[in-house]
Amino acid sequence: MTPARKLRQLKGSTAILPESIWAWNQTATDYPREKTVAEVFEEVAAAQPEAIAVVCGPRQVTYGELNKRANHLAHRLRRIGVGPETLVGCCVERSVNLIVALVAILKAGGAYVPLDPSYPRERLDFLLRDTASPLMLTQTSLASSVLAGRHLQSILLDAGDHASSPGDDANPVNLGGPTDLAYVMYTSGSTGRPKGVMVENRAVVRLVRNTNFCHFGPDEVFLLFAPVSFDASTLEIWGPLLTGGRLVVMPPQAASLQEVGRVIRENSVTTLWLTAGLFHLMVDERLDDLRPIRQLLAGGDVLSARHVRKVLDNIPDGCLINGYGPTENTTFTCCHSMRVGDRIPDSVPIGRPISNTRVYILDAARQPVLPGEPGELYAAGDGVARGYLNDPQGTAEKFLPDPFSAEPGARMYRTGDLARWRADGVIEFLGRLDNQVKILGHRIEPGEVETVLCSHAGVRQACVITNSDGVDSKRLIAYYVASSTSRATPSDLRDFLTSKVPSYLIPALFVPLASLPLSPNGKVDRAALPSPLFSLDADGISESPKTKLEQALIDVWRRVLCLERVGLDDNFFDLGGDSLLLVAVHSNLQKILQTEIPVVDLFEFTTIRTLARRLGQAAPAGPSFAQIQRQAQRQREAFARRRERRAGGAA
Repeated sequence: MTPARKLRQLKGSTAILPESIWAWNQTATDYPREKTVAEVFEEVAAAQPEAIAVVCGPRQVTYGELNKRANHLAHRLRRIGVGPETLVGCCVERSVNLIVALVAILKAGGAYVPLDPSYPRERLDFLLRDTASPLMLTQTSLASSVLAGRHLQSILLDAGDHASSPGDDANPVNLGGPTDLAYVMYTSGSTGRPKGVMVENRAVVRLVRNTNFCHFGPDEVFLLFAPVSFDASTLEIWGPLLTGGRLVVMPPQAASLQEVGRVIRENSVTTLWLTAGLFHLMVDERLDDLRPIRQLLAGGDVLSARHVRKVLDNIPDGCLINGYGPTENTTFTCCHSMRVGDRIPDSVPIGRPISNTRVYILDAARQPVLPGEPGELYAAGDGVARGYLNDPQGTAEKFLPDPFSAEPGARMYRTGDLARWRADGVIEFLGRLDNQVKILGHRIEPGEVETVLCSHAGVRQACVITNSDGVDSKRLIAYYVASSTSRATPSDLRDFLTSKVPSYLIPALFVPLASLPLSPNGKVDRAALPSPLFSLDADGISESPKTKLEQALIDVWRRVLCLERVGLDDNFFDLGGDSLLLVAVHSNLQKILQTEIPVVDLFEFTTIRTLARRLGQAAPAGPSFAQIQRQAQRQREAFARRRERRAGGAA
């Protein structure tokens, strides 16, 4: 019998694993498994009260001050009824107040529900209904949009001092346990209904304490750059705060690559997480800004081997980590660390299970496959979420009993990802078993977009696919059949979706068809769909650029969007642009024009004509930190205007 076929059965389990795979899953470490996130944070704060915990612009907050501020808010939350399993809405921009709010909610025993201020009203309404949250924490600048028309008890975190009671400085008595909820975070759902992933305290602690994929501790400085509604923020926030490190909070407004680099340098950031697309862009455009980073984590989609090699060749002292994991297994399941001198294959591996995590690669009968054979990846261990909020059927389909574990009630999560073990115990990602895709780091179920599209009265059928021009430019394309009674136009459908779903779920292109091609079994034949052609505004094309600036803008747009022609009045987002491509345009323009350009201008002035007019004005001075909130508000208003009008040019 070969070593690969030796089998190992854990006492008390109901199934057996090949011995090599059993050995690769021996990831248990000693970490504070029986403590909540709040308890671990309080221990860290007590041990180093004078150490800097959070930095946001010129503001610095010590662990002692953060703990005290969070205690005051936590006692207030307790007095109004927050306790274990209470879901508290949190709609706050990146700031010190956001961190105070999250710590306080967990200290009170509740679980936070991160809500993105840029979400359309209908999306926020659904999330609030689904969570039945009795309370919203927000800020003054968001109150009019977040609270208007909603009968919610609320706390404005920046509204000034509130009455306190004796003893509010002290840590609240702990009411929860490690298996109580820490947060509920929403992902795309194939049925058209977003799925609320319920993550427990233990899963968060397991991610950052005594783990093997990354170094944590007082000498590490993390950057919070992800939206708090994106699960990368779990690592960015709790990685430093539960290990005595320093958390640098990126200001809330849209940031250019140059601004990201400046924050890294000025704050001596040592550990950074980037989505795959932003990682590729930073490597191409601002590689020198990554040199101070000791631990660069990237993921959320497939990493380009070329970019990985470029980093390792140019930053020899750093460690590059390919991080893989669904939200349902608390940010990371596997990680692959790479250093200078390592051989990087064209398909960058996703690595090995992180500490206190197990990975099984199973066949259709849920039996282990041998190394080298493809199968579906299942995640198990202390990171597995409780399930989906208010969705017992979805939970039962994806969260299954773990037959390879002796622990009572142990479960494994079915990822839907195809993978295989290498002979050395490293895992290779082979693709999806369904139509799920990753765009800008967000997990997207095309079925969700299809369902919302088909709810439009003018749409009879819809099919949403991914179009890719390479590893850096992946876009959603919507094909639809209009109803005979009310013919919907692409502009109608874009406006309709913009009012209902987050921006990352809006297709770059809407293609009307007389009918959708079908395969012999009656399903949509996605391979037979016509190649997408991005339509352009005929009036805009007929008018030639009048200035060198307009021509320069057209040249940059054409290059970044991979288009032959661009009209003066074509909307950047209608041409397939997204937030990442817009940042690429911004980086190119600053190099060409040799001037500082607020990146928020590109979000607001979304045609060549209006952007050229804006850039042709006298360049404003760079914003001070005191102007950041106003700039962020301006960006929100730009998004709101875009939702409220038909596409085709900024005002």
